[in-house]
Formats: sequence, C-alpha cells, structure tokens
Amino acid sequence: MDSTLIFYKEVIATLDRVVKEQSQNIEKAATIIADTIQAGGMFHIFGSGGHSNMAAIEMCHRAGNLCCANAILDPGLSCEHGATRWNERVVGYANEVMRYYRVKEGDVMLQINAFGINAVTIDTANYCREHNIPLIAITCPELSDTVDRKQHNRHPSGASLYELADVVINDYTPIGEAIVPIEGCTYKASPASTIINLFIVDSINAKVCEILAERGIKPDVWVSGNGADGDRLNQKNMDKWFWRLRHI
Repeated sequence: MDSTLIFYKEVIATLDRVVKEQSQNIEKAATIIADTIQAGGMFHIFGSGGHSNMAAIEMCHRAGNLCCANAILDPGLSCEHGATRWNERVVGYANEVMRYYRVKEGDVMLQINAFGINAVTIDTANYCREHNIPLIAITCPELSDTVDRKQHNRHPSGASLYELADVVINDYTPIGEAIVPIEGCTYKASPASTIINLFIVDSINAKVCEILAERGIKPDVWVSGNGADGDRLNQKNMDKWFWRLRHI
C-alpha cells in the first residue's frame, strides 16, 4: 500500500478514536476553561517540551482562536533554538517559566506532552497543583507507562502527567510515535501526534466558544488579518489583551 495512504488511514483512525472516546473529556476541559474565562482568569497553553510546542503555537494569535489564550513559548524549550538542549529535563526550570508567564491562581493550564514524564512537564503539573490551578493534559498514559519509572529522562519523582492532571485527554500516541512502516527501513516513518494534538486543541477552542456563547458571553476571538477589516478588528483585542499575553 502507498505510504501516503497508510499515513492517511492511520491518522483518520486515530481521529475517529479521539472523537468516540475523548469527546466527554474535551467537553469537561472546555467547561473548566469557559468557567475560568467567565471569571476573568487566563487560559494558558503549554507544550512542555520539544514538538509539543506546536500545539501552543496554534493558539497564539491564530485566526478563529480565543484571544485570551496565553501561549507559553519559552525559547529554552523550543526546537528552533536547539532541539537537543534537553532543558525539558532540567528540574526546577519550569518554575521560572511559570513565573515569567504569570501563571497564577484563578487561571487554567492546558498542557500537551505525549510521554508526560520529563522534569518540566511534572514540575509544571506540580506548580499548578500547588497554586490551585486546574490542569488539563493532552497526553498518552499508555505511552508514559512504557518508560521505566527510574529511567534517567524522567522526573526524579517518577510521576507521569496523567496522574497529576484534573482532566486527561488521550492523544493515543503510539510507541515510537511514527506510524508508517516502510519496506527497507528499520523504523517506521512519520509521526501523527502533532495532527492529533492540534485537532484536540482546536476542538477544545470551539467547544469553549460554544459554551460561552450559550451563556450569553461573546468570546474574544482573533480574525484573519488578511481580511478587509481584519487589522482593525484585531487591534481592539490587541489593545485589550496586550498586557496579559507574552507573545502579542
């Protein structure tokens, strides 16, 4: 079978599984976020290590997405500044990231990390618990449990993100992450977790907007700056949210 078709079928199968098995958790997450926004808190989104960062970028000043989404895009954890710096394994690093992005009680955190085992991920989860911040996790418990609790790249506590979160949304990342077997290649090719994570994140965004609208609250949403009136419409929200968002 053609590799493109294999990839397509695997991605669709995973998306179907998310819709069938995780819709309830997506709604739970969206309700918590909507409650936080209604109460005046911030919605933080953090891909706590490596390519998970792309899910946070999706919510950063993105047309159609909530203006109050504060994307945590720490340069020490982003691939464009060095994919093998391993800062995500530095114990205590996350506490300074949380301080810089002004994550506080009354806010809500959406954290994305498939394995959910590294130091930054667990320290972030612990920070949220210590500061009474609801924590929603997009992760894969089964994948996390494949890594020995004492392995060097885990948090010293041996904890996993799914054990610490208030709501867990499974992204079903497979062992090895890649999903396409190629004849002549030792390992599979092409991961799907980013596609799945973005689907979940944007689904949460839509559900939050739906919940707020049902409550009679008009959510602030970015529009495309390429539209005829896009810059003017976005400027109003930029003026409103500029002092609360780190990456405007």
